[in-house]
Amino acid sequence: MMVPYVKDILSQSEGLRDALENFDPRALEVVHQVVTAGQCDRIILTGMGASYYGAYPAWLRLCGLDLPVVLWDTAELLHYALGQVTSRTLVWVISQSGESAEVHRLLERLASKRPKLLIGVTNNPSSTLGKAAEVVLPLHAGAEHTVSTRTYINTLAVTLMAAAVLRDEPVSACKEALWQGQMAMADYLKAWSHHLDTIREMADRLRHLFLLGRGASFASAQEGALVLKEAAKFAAEGMGAAQFRHGPLEIVETGIAVWLFGGAQPTVELNRTLGLEIKQYGGEVAWVGTQPVEGLTWVPLPSVPELALPLVEILPVQALSVVLAEASGREPGQFRYIGKVTTRE
Repeated sequence: MMVPYVKDILSQSEGLRDALENFDPRALEVVHQVVTAGQCDRIILTGMGASYYGAYPAWLRLCGLDLPVVLWDTAELLHYALGQVTSRTLVWVISQSGESAEVHRLLERLASKRPKLLIGVTNNPSSTLGKAAEVVLPLHAGAEHTVSTRTYINTLAVTLMAAAVLRDEPVSACKEALWQGQMAMADYLKAWSHHLDTIREMADRLRHLFLLGRGASFASAQEGALVLKEAAKFAAEGMGAAQFRHGPLEIVETGIAVWLFGGAQPTVELNRTLGLEIKQYGGEVAWVGTQPVEGLTWVPLPSVPELALPLVEILPVQALSVVLAEASGREPGQFRYIGKVTTRE
């Protein structure tokens, strides 16, 4: 019998299709007007967990705007950086449930410290966040049972399309790239059993694992580590590939494994060089990319536009989480201590 987590994984391409079909750029007209008229002093994106990581690629895109754009962990924003919110700030809250503890607290504080506009990205438009936001962008991910799968994928897509609107770019071009990602995901998931078998061969010796990425693939590294911890109870660390050189490289020896996301063209050569160096020092390196690198174990990804890379990069990590959970006798994706919605700080 298929467990709920795996069912959610296998339905991700259908969930993404719903998000692409239902995204309405007209909902962002007022936001676009405020930004282009110079009526806001900064944009603050904020979320927790998968919502935070899922917003990272859109944040990178928004950094091309001619005003400050920052991405804050909601708890840190709430307790240490609320002074950054002014009456001219656009606050963009991403929360799949719209009900997490930090979001509740933030909305309470913003009731008396109103920003210029409050945008909410949520899978539940009738949630506390959905009711508080002046602009609501639904995820259209459907009901999700355990660890974030469809909601993470749809957060990537919805925030990227919204970023295209604010950057005055054709949403159709962004959506076309994401449609190609959606089709590639569907093909990958049709061969799920094959991918599990391939990953199973690689996972036997895994004990200590780092996931590394740059640019939009940094989101895949961070979300991938979160997925492994939540779904497989396997300790993994996600970080920027450049940061790995600033100290963590010293930990590399036999028994240290790295999954390195090849990522976008501007930094793919830097990543390749790092991967080969890690292997030289005795580490095991898996190259997660659309093309292999000689000398490194290849975790193949379908060929997609760079904008859609994060959509497919998370798939082999999800497969790894299932393999590792089953190897330890656990049901993949089943929570032990927390629930689907984090209700305590």
